[in-house]
Amino acid sequence: MTRRATVVFVALAAADTLLAATGHDRQRWVTKPLLMPVLTAGLACFLAGHVAWIMALRQRPGGGRLRARPALAAPHVAVFGAMNAYLWRRTGQDRIPVIVYSTALLAMSLTALDSGSTRTAAGGALFLASDMLLALGKFGDVHLPAHEGLVMATYASAQALLAG
Repeated sequence: MTRRATVVFVALAAADTLLAATGHDRQRWVTKPLLMPVLTAGLACFLAGHVAWIMALRQRPGGGRLRARPALAAPHVAVFGAMNAYLWRRTGQDRIPVIVYSTALLAMSLTALDSGSTRTAAGGALFLASDMLLALGKFGDVHLPAHEGLVMATYASAQALLAG
């Protein structure tokens, strides 16, 4: 990202996170769509976004961290397994799309981890956290205080770290 784009992204992310955390949903009609157009396009666009991240991350130099230390993948795989096990009965007719999407999310987070960049790996882990919070809210009826604000804070941070 260019410096100007980074500043705009950070400002929008901060504004949307604050609005989400404080329940100002009407005002978010400005910030949320501007933050990332893909946010309002549904699961297929998110899936395409993860595939795009995988492709982009694989082109960066310095990969191979997981081949050298495969045990590093264990927390990501554990989160994937635990979340899908917890959500299995709760996803109903969305079960297959959720499994496909979460598999792409796992692949993206592992690709970020494999990059050798601590910053990129943190972005992948935050993306897992963000989508885990979304899934818990949508399918598990788990809503933390300022839930949407936490989702947006982890999502926006993940995007910034991955793009950096």
